[in-house]
Parts: sequence; C-alpha cells; structure tokens
Amino acid sequence: MRTKLFITTLLVFFILIVVHLNGVACSTFKLQKGDSLVYGHNLNEGDIGVPGMVFINKRGTFKVGRTWSELTTPDQQNSSGYCWISRYGSVTFNCFARDFPDGGMNEAGLFIWEMNEDADYPKDERLPKLDQMQWMQYILDNYSTTEEAIKCASEIEISGWGWHFFVGDASGNTAAIAFIDGEVVVYKNENMPVPALFNTPYQREMELLKYYKPHGGLYEADLDDPNVPRFVKTDVLIKNYDTSENIVDYGLMMLDKIQVFDVPEWSILFDVRNKNVYFKTRLHPEVKSFSMSDIDFTNKTPVQIMNMDYKTGGDVKAQFASFSTEKMGDFFRNSLQPVLPEAFFTRAGLSLEEVFNNLSTHTLVAQNADKQFFNGVWKSKPEKDDGVVMMIGLKTNSDAVECIFSNSKEIYPVDHLRLMGEKLEFTIKTSKNVLLEVKATLGEDKMEVELSGTENYYGSEFYYKQM
Repeated sequence: MRTKLFITTLLVFFILIVVHLNGVACSTFKLQKGDSLVYGHNLNEGDIGVPGMVFINKRGTFKVGRTWSELTTPDQQNSSGYCWISRYGSVTFNCFARDFPDGGMNEAGLFIWEMNEDADYPKDERLPKLDQMQWMQYILDNYSTTEEAIKCASEIEISGWGWHFFVGDASGNTAAIAFIDGEVVVYKNENMPVPALFNTPYQREMELLKYYKPHGGLYEADLDDPNVPRFVKTDVLIKNYDTSENIVDYGLMMLDKIQVFDVPEWSILFDVRNKNVYFKTRLHPEVKSFSMSDIDFTNKTPVQIMNMDYKTGGDVKAQFASFSTEKMGDFFRNSLQPVLPEAFFTRAGLSLEEVFNNLSTHTLVAQNADKQFFNGVWKSKPEKDDGVVMMIGLKTNSDAVECIFSNSKEIYPVDHLRLMGEKLEFTIKTSKNVLLEVKATLGEDKMEVELSGTENYYGSEFYYKQM
C-alpha cells in the first residue's frame, strides 16, 4: 500500500512539475506585412525565474541523437543514436542542454517554437527517434521551409513530454503541428487564418474566436483585459498593425500585450528580413539584441553561448563565448538547480550530479571515432577510357566536418553539406561556375553516388572506402 501511494504521489508531483516547467501561458506568433516579417515568443512560468542560454549553433557539425530518458535513466532507456551533419547554422534559446532548445531560427529563416499541450506522439519502431527538444534542433539543422518541417514530423519518432509546435519560414508560411491520438495534425494556409499558437489546441482557439467581434460574436476584445484569450488579442493586434510603425517595436509591444497575469520569463523576437534577434527576461527586462548577419556560422569556430540574464540592454554580440561542457555544467548547478526541485532530475534513478553530467557532456559522443562512420577517403574505380578517379574526402575535427570533392584534376570545396542517417548530400561549383549536386547513400565500405547538374543527370556509381 505504501509503495502504491508513493508511486501515485511521485506521478502527481511529476505531472505538476512538467506543467509548471513548460508553462501555462506561452505564446508564439507571426507578424507580416509588406516586406516585413517577425516571429515572436513569450515563455511564461509563473515568475519562477527560468534561466536560459542563447546558443549560436554551427553548420557542418556532426551530431548523434539522444533522448531525455536516455540521459536520465541508469540503463539509458529509449536511446536514439540517429546521426546527422547540420546543413544550417541557427540561433536557439535553451534551458536544458546544447541541442535541446526551447525554440529558435536558422540562417535560412526557418523558425520553430514549442508550447505546452497534451501530445500523443506516433510510435513507429522503423523510424529514427529523437527527444522532442532535439527534434526541433534537427529541424533547424536540416531544413529551410515549413513544408519540410511538416514532412519531418512523420519521419522521426518523437519522444518526451507534451508539446505542440509553431513553425514559420522566411516566406512567412506558417503551420501549427500537433500530435493527437497518435497522428500528426497540421494547421496551415486557409486552416490557419491567425498565425499564432498558444497552450490550447488550434481548433479550440478558432472556436472561441467566433464569440468576439468581428468574427460573429458579441464580445469586444479588450487588449488590456487578462481574461480575453491571447489568441483573440493576437488576431486584433495583427489586423491593427500599420506598416508606418516599426515592426520590431510593434512586435515587442505585442509580446507585452499578450502576457496573461504575470510578466513573461522570456520575450524573444526574430526580425527575419534584417536577421536581427531581440530578447529580454523578467529578471532583466532591458531589450538585448544582436545580428545574425554578423555571426560566423561556419564550423571553423566553436559553438557560442551566452546567459540570457545579462543585465545590460543593447547589442550583446560581444558577450558570446565558446561553448564548453564545464560552462554548461556550471549553468545547471548555479542557474537551473535553484529553480527546479532535485526530484525532477533524479526521479528515474540517477543522482543529480549524474544527470547534470550527462546533459552537459552528451554531445561528446559525436566525437567518438566509432560514431564517425562516414570519415575517410571514398574513391570511384576509374573508367577504362579516361582513367578518371572521382573522390569524396570526409574528415572530422572534434565534431566539425570538412568535405572535399575531386575528379583527379581538380579539388572542389563543398557547400550545403548534410548527412541524415546514411544519406549524404552536398553541392559544388566547378571552375566554370557550374553547379553540381551530389547525393550519396553510405554503406560500410562503399557509397552509391548520384551526380546531377542544373538540367543534366550524370548517373550513379559506387565509391569505395580506402583502407
């Protein structure tokens, strides 16, 4: 009887913590008129002082998937192991660990953020699996459009607590992605007339909207009344935006207007066209900013981080420093631990220090040589008539991947490098400025390579790993 009571109490405690952790009033929206486009997000947690780190993630980085349960259980339950190389750099805001974001935007202008909501993620053992936070990073690492993100929702088995997601791209195409009864449910285009998402299923928000003017209802949408649904307020604010007003100032005002009963822990705005990022925290409400145009997203420099709770407003680009597992561990112990009860981390059987160590160091697994199966020199067999040997060279320094392509006569630098599982892709430009696309499927000791031009397909052949 005591055991049953303890388990019940623990489960209730866990549910309360998860709800508290993920907030009851988070908000995300798109504001777009003319050539101006911003995406905004509030994170609300009931004034508990949620800490966060801003991450500058790099393209050309090799990553190994992990799940929350894998990092917090003694026997690494529900482990992932899925591998990829990031095509795009990104800016994310993280609470738990590197590559475990709350949301962010990549250099192609693709934006994604989560909000707390019941979720029944589809199960399919044939699919690679990722934690729901790392799935967002995977989206930012690999895709540039909302449609690609929607498709990916059915290509990965997502695990973790209940979230639904707002996605928007550089063109302003948006979607709300939910997981209901084991199915992916998407609202977009005409089914998403208000480009916003909160902590209520999108369809329910639309049902409530009809009780307000001018959607057929009798109620006025008082923007200063905390009892008016944020969805309704956002609809009004979007419609009222005058392009003569500065869209960043208006977007920040919107974030203030759609708060509920407490000041948001985080308020974040991405100016997509100008590639500027703005944010503030409840503890330090001065608006901080930096330009993504000034960021080096190549893998020639380390991932960069800064604490969100920097006191001074203005340009904070100079406050970024290189990521290290030691800095991440210090963040957990000094910033996160005082906010969340120890039981949140230790309920699965590991000690607090073991969990913090796992979360701090989980990306190091990508540096293991046995994980870097793609590394090496891969060559074609020469044709009898010309003796030309094609070559792909892949080399990793820590988790930064360098790739070259050659044809026996010339070495070409590689762009748009991406690895997803066993699928490798990149582009090159020849000395005559001809764009070529390379797609390969990797095996243990050979890869099948397809080469395509803008209009021509040059066929496929096998490249063999040189021992």
